[in-house]
Amino acid sequence: MWGNIFNPENRFFRGLGKAVDVAAFSLLWLAGAATVILFGPSSAALYDAMARCLRKREGRAYWRYFDTLKGSFQTACPAGVFLAALGAGLYFLHSWLFAGASEGNTARYILYVSFWILLIVLVGAAAYVFPVLSRFEFNVGGLLATSFRLAMAHLPTTLLLGLMTLLFVGAVVLMWWPGLFLPYLWVRLACPLLERIFKPFMEEQGKTV
Repeated sequence: MWGNIFNPENRFFRGLGKAVDVAAFSLLWLAGAATVILFGPSSAALYDAMARCLRKREGRAYWRYFDTLKGSFQTACPAGVFLAALGAGLYFLHSWLFAGASEGNTARYILYVSFWILLIVLVGAAAYVFPVLSRFEFNVGGLLATSFRLAMAHLPTTLLLGLMTLLFVGAVVLMWWPGLFLPYLWVRLACPLLERIFKPFMEEQGKTV
């Protein structure tokens, strides 16, 4: 009896270990994203480590996270800074359009609704960038262009990713504690959607899927 209670392979300890991993990887990503410079590398590292851990049950997930963080830095860093700057610009545009729509300005209200449609598409397209980098080698321009083409070719998936990302970001902004698990959950939900898209390209290049 006592041996089973303290057995590290029982359900309690496995569940506890899983919870620790969820929080640890989520906090690692948040810490990197908060610096802006590491937003891109942290995103590529989180996706790569979690996707392989979830789908293929590979070990050494923390080692893989930091290895991908380092290996993707040269491309992921400028791509991440670009997307962060774009996000800041969209935030200020949203504030301007929202102020006009709130005042009853019909033109700005129409623009505001149109902006949200465009925002969902752009955020969904951005969601491809670092998962793509975790699977394939690109320079910054090629990475952004390829991600956008994939996003347009798979628009329903792009819209779903955009909505999910905006909801998760909103939840973390409004209440800090979802940040303990939402980065991990995002990968958990996005992984099957994205890996299905990546699969034929990876098979073409002879990579493991």
